Amino acid sequence: MLRLLTFLAGSRFALTGFRTSLERFATFKAVWITGFLLGWGLFSGCDIPERVPLVPPADRYLSADPPSQGDAESAGEQVAREDATQENRKFRGDFEAWDAYFVGDKHVGYSHISVTATRDADQRDPEKQHVELNIEDCLLIHRGSASAFVQRHSHQSSETIDGQLQHYKSNLSVGPVITTCEGTVDESGLTAVKTRGAAVTTKKFPWGAEHRGLLAVEESIRRAPLRIGQKRTFQTLAPIQPLVTTVRMHCVAKATVPMIDGKPRELLEIDVETDLGEDRKTYHVIWIEPDGAIRRVMYPASNLVTYRTDKEIATKDIESQQTAIAIASTLTNSELERPSETKRVGFKLVRTALPLAAEKSIIKPQPNQFVRKLDETSLLVLVSTLGEAPKNGFQQGSFPVTDADRKPSAIIDSSETMVRRIAQAAGGSGKLGERELAIELARSANRLTQLNPASGTFQRASEVARNAQGDATAYAVLLAALLRAKGVASRVAFGFRYQATPSPRMVYHAWTLAHVDGDWLPLDATSGGIAAADRLTVSTNDLSNSDIGEAMMPVLDFLGAYEIEIVASATRY
Repeated sequence: MLRLLTFLAGSRFALTGFRTSLERFATFKAVWITGFLLGWGLFSGCDIPERVPLVPPADRYLSADPPSQGDAESAGEQVAREDATQENRKFRGDFEAWDAYFVGDKHVGYSHISVTATRDADQRDPEKQHVELNIEDCLLIHRGSASAFVQRHSHQSSETIDGQLQHYKSNLSVGPVITTCEGTVDESGLTAVKTRGAAVTTKKFPWGAEHRGLLAVEESIRRAPLRIGQKRTFQTLAPIQPLVTTVRMHCVAKATVPMIDGKPRELLEIDVETDLGEDRKTYHVIWIEPDGAIRRVMYPASNLVTYRTDKEIATKDIESQQTAIAIASTLTNSELERPSETKRVGFKLVRTALPLAAEKSIIKPQPNQFVRKLDETSLLVLVSTLGEAPKNGFQQGSFPVTDADRKPSAIIDSSETMVRRIAQAAGGSGKLGERELAIELARSANRLTQLNPASGTFQRASEVARNAQGDATAYAVLLAALLRAKGVASRVAFGFRYQATPSPRMVYHAWTLAHVDGDWLPLDATSGGIAAADRLTVSTNDLSNSDIGEAMMPVLDFLGAYEIEIVASATRY
């Protein structure tokens, strides 16, 4: 449960959609990337029946400073403090659970948890056992009625039989942006390494016997159920950021709440406060059986409700919807014939929501992308691969070649041996002109790499070359590196490309710009040639910054900001 809570607190989009009072989204700091519930505030209201609070609202949640043992006893309460007992840390056997996520009546995702005790083959002492915990989450996050992206989180951790964290690894993908965090506990504390793109940060935390891992809330309740009036406080690990938080739980009363089938059920109600530090606190409510089995959880700030259920119900239709969204996408109001053959496409964009960035328009003139403003909220965008000049009030974007477009970087590591070998082999005798060389490199990147949309990481070019597989971003990065290895300036373009099925939509895509013969040529290594005109460029980047946030921010900002209509297209000229 803490994983959702922490992600919600870190979210840039929760509660107020894509604009909050947290750090500016454009900075793309670590707090944003941990936002597991991006965009929950954009959903419609929840249909959970209202009920009278069981205690006065002012006293509903625990205070920042938990009451002392003496104060609690004088109030007639039973207090269960983590630092006073080890009972709720004892392993109670293997465990597996599925949760279905709902916002209102919308089924928006699921979670799968498994907890298994194991030991090395040469260890017969039960005390030498360790516990493997695995979590997988999938959420479909919508912005408005037409735009959506997929978010996945996976977490694996190892603990001792009495709940001491040993090692963990978390992976969070938010649309096309992927962040991983890996940590190990030793005598000196917890060392956590976070990676996004080629950016790596390392943090060290004090870590003692009182600290817990990611599933601490669920495991504490399951191993030692709280009774009415009991309180429990402990420190635990948050994923991805990384962050050590303080959790305070209070079993307040019995309550009758509706379950996933709509039937009411009497359960024990636990209020949970999570203190993230720096005056940031979040709250959620857990309903449990007397034996500690969690049945329902509610996050009031986001209207998110989770129900404990089985795999079939938890995953029903989610995987098929995820495939339809294709990482990140937005629907169009019209269809495009033979998109891969198009050389000239017109799009009409009507703004439906203000972007997060200070600029009112996300779509701007780019090489091969002409823009004409119709009024304060609408644009005409013409994408052309015909080398034509702007006219009729359209503006074409251009930018000069810089040193960063030519030099190796942490992500476009064009000086790496494998990359140079591929570029040399593809370039042949060197008699090709710049344009022909660039196209031949696009073909080589296509032939040597297998498309794997679920590759799961923002890879360096050298990693793509060695693994010979990746998603569209991996293809684009590899081609950019091959071009630079042959002395051709390059950038990576990020945006959206037309997809016909299961319904007409623009889906996240990445491709490459090569500066040849004095101009920028769009190349798509996933197709192995010149990029078709079936796309909208949202941003281009030389990826000289190892943190890929600057490049990705406009992509997520675009979602839900426009209605898109295809107004004209051509396949031959």
